Amino acid sequence: MTNMAKIVLTETETEICTLLNRVADHIRATTNEQLTLRIAGGWVRDKLLGLASHDIDIAVDHMSGFTLAQHVTSYMQLHSIATSSVGKINSNPSRSKHLETATTKVLGQFVDFVHLRSETYEEDSRIPQIEFGTPEEDARRRDITINALFYNLQTREVEDFTGRGLKDLEEGVVRTPMDAEQTFKDDPLRVLRVLRFASRFGYEIEKETARAMEREVVRSELERKISRERVGVEVEKMAEGERPVLAIQLILKFGLYECVFRAPSRETWADDVDVDAMAAESVTRCTLKMLDEASLHALIPSQYSVTLHDRRILILASYVYPFHAAVAADRKRNASVALLVVRDGLKLPTNDADSIAAVHMLVPRITAMAALCCAGPVERNTLGHLIRDAGARWIVATVFAAAVQLHKGVSTDQVVATFSAFIRAVKEAELEDAFKLKHIVNGRDVATLLGCRTGPGIKPVLDRIMDWQLAHPRGTHDECREFIIEEIAPHMPL
Repeated sequence: MTNMAKIVLTETETEICTLLNRVADHIRATTNEQLTLRIAGGWVRDKLLGLASHDIDIAVDHMSGFTLAQHVTSYMQLHSIATSSVGKINSNPSRSKHLETATTKVLGQFVDFVHLRSETYEEDSRIPQIEFGTPEEDARRRDITINALFYNLQTREVEDFTGRGLKDLEEGVVRTPMDAEQTFKDDPLRVLRVLRFASRFGYEIEKETARAMEREVVRSELERKISRERVGVEVEKMAEGERPVLAIQLILKFGLYECVFRAPSRETWADDVDVDAMAAESVTRCTLKMLDEASLHALIPSQYSVTLHDRRILILASYVYPFHAAVAADRKRNASVALLVVRDGLKLPTNDADSIAAVHMLVPRITAMAALCCAGPVERNTLGHLIRDAGARWIVATVFAAAVQLHKGVSTDQVVATFSAFIRAVKEAELEDAFKLKHIVNGRDVATLLGCRTGPGIKPVLDRIMDWQLAHPRGTHDECREFIIEEIAPHMPL
């Protein structure tokens, strides 16, 4: 065991491991079951890398995870230790949950319990036949070697049953424990997991693993066997990771862009728009550059600072930017292809799809307005209408518009100057919250003043009133009524 294989436990982890060992001793003494408890997978990897991890999965031989969890709870109750109920998470193959898992709180921390297993696959399915297995079998059936390490609670040592996990972790290599092509054909989702972990840690994909990923049969199986929900989960994790540019680079390198970001059939598209997949990498890189641009962010109103959720939306918008100009038929109307890719191709929430489509749509308008602001003063109502149309996402859309200009070859200095002028103009006009502005005279009062009915027909009048309000930020209710009577009423049809 190398020095790298030494795990330093926190005080809480030490207490949990000690308690679980006592439970194991109790089970051995009362049932003659010679079981061994191990922490499996990601926790071991992260602890060896010096990263904090709260994702403790206990793998047990000779009994189910649910049975073990019940033993743990009973032991804690017996010793007056606070417990919680044992939850059973049933297997759900469509969401890559092939094994029943039990979960409960141990000393205040959630812990999952599973049994060691072996897996066999039918040719036409990625849903395995599962049986109790040995530690060696459990390690070999995992996606990559660095995720196949165990921490033995009894010996307090790391166990590497693939014989490669520790070395790969030390050298920064991602490889499958078994034959790569067969591993990917059994469960093609592992292709995306290889990409995700390689990008997360900045590791190199081992040559044989990479060659297998390039084979058409593997890409075909990924397209055929994996649900769009699972693809979306992996893409979302890549977008939220530390290296989203590397993630999209790898997707492009292995020719997986069209498979991952599945668009509706070209027959439904309104026009034959060219999709330059490589633009996804460039725009993602430029988006991160704008997210790191301190001088730009120093101008952003504190209530609209870019959040982690905003960053996620920006990265996803960058990933699907190649579709930004395309429109396709959707439920008897036209919709942005980027929206359809996110909503249907990745099965991400509709709110995410709507936000990404809106950000794309706002790019030309914000870019044009920023250029005007850079050239000189802009009328307050003109600026206000744009902020109202953009809504609360106006800052996110501004950052993305700046990234697109950078992608198109505009210098960083010019991009920062232009979009800083826009943000500054919005702040100086006190329009940061313009989208929250309500009509100073409501629709019912307007209808009374004009002697007309309320309803959709009054919207153009309300639009003119909002235009007046934006142009007259200190205008009163009475002044607005006067505007309606003198400027709008005379032009109303009899």
